[in-house]
Amino acid sequence: MPEGDAQTRRRMELTLALRHWFAGRADSGGAWVCCDINVYYKEGDPRVVVAPDVAVAFGVDVAAVENQTTYKVWEAGAVPCFALEIASPTTVRTDLNVKPSKYAELGVQEYWRLDPTDGRLLRPALQGERRRSGNWVPIEVAAGPDGLRARSEVLGLDLCWRPPKLRLWDVSAGVWLPDPDDLAAQAADEASARRAAEARAAAAEEELAELRARRRDTT
Repeated sequence: MPEGDAQTRRRMELTLALRHWFAGRADSGGAWVCCDINVYYKEGDPRVVVAPDVAVAFGVDVAAVENQTTYKVWEAGAVPCFALEIASPTTVRTDLNVKPSKYAELGVQEYWRLDPTDGRLLRPALQGERRRSGNWVPIEVAAGPDGLRARSEVLGLDLCWRPPKLRLWDVSAGVWLPDPDDLAAQAADEASARRAAEARAAAAEEELAELRARRRDTT
């Protein structure tokens, strides 16, 4: 069944925020953000596959995966270390009961789940687990002024569920990662500032031209 608008929006917001963040980091080192594509992790067996809503891998051969419709671990050169599923009524049971074993088999280090309905499908709405000694161990999720908040060790980011959005906090820089709405607002502000500067320059040029004309008239 098709997903709802909330699932699609949250997935795209996270994907674009992460891609923008990694693109601006000199130390990103082959970071790659997957979005809702099949990840194959056993060469020669297409049945061994999982499709995370959002996943991140490091040390990737970007040329091998860029613009591809699938992610093949043996070609990319790295397994995702981070995976996140955005729950829907038709997928939440799979997210809870099937995906953990698949991600463990794949080699994912952190597995996260988000309920975009804010508690109707999952409680708490933000959940995370990381691998410790071969087992999934829950990641502490704390309620605070920013909503539900938990730390991703592999990304160096805090995940903050502030309905309706899941925001990302850069732990080292102490800033929020801009999401598409932030980037659009920033672009609009920059365009407005550019138009204002151009208008001031045009006014100054016109004033200078008038001053030169008056000087010619008095000579």
